[in-house]
Amino acid sequence: MTLPPITFDPPTLKLTLSIVGGLLLISMIRIVFLLRTNKRLRESTEKMEKQVLAQQHQILSVRQDSNAWRGDIQRMFDAFRAEFSKRLEESEQRYQDIQQRAAKPVVSKPPPTPPPAAVEAEKEEAVAPVPALAIS
Repeated sequence: MTLPPITFDPPTLKLTLSIVGGLLLISMIRIVFLLRTNKRLRESTEKMEKQVLAQQHQILSVRQDSNAWRGDIQRMFDAFRAEFSKRLEESEQRYQDIQQRAAKPVVSKPPPTPPPAAVEAEKEEAVAPVPALAIS
């Protein structure tokens, strides 16, 4: 099978030229639109990158703040724990002392009895009359 030869007469050339010109014009317009879209996309990408950087800075500052806060809370907790541990040890020591005192038998010696002569001397001194005052 053989194809018929293409004749290059002026109407066919004009038709071909107008089709190719139209396609070229459409492609040029499409290129312009794509360039504008590409420019908008680049601008929005730059804005997004700036927002991402700003968010990362905010996240880092929040993380630093939370780490500082957590460190402060941890230090306070450690101080409270040390203080209450010390108080608990003191309380346990006092309890142990009380237990030891209660466990020791209390042996009290009766007071030494003074000789009877000393007791009578004390009674006499205690009952001694007061000399009267002369009022003039």
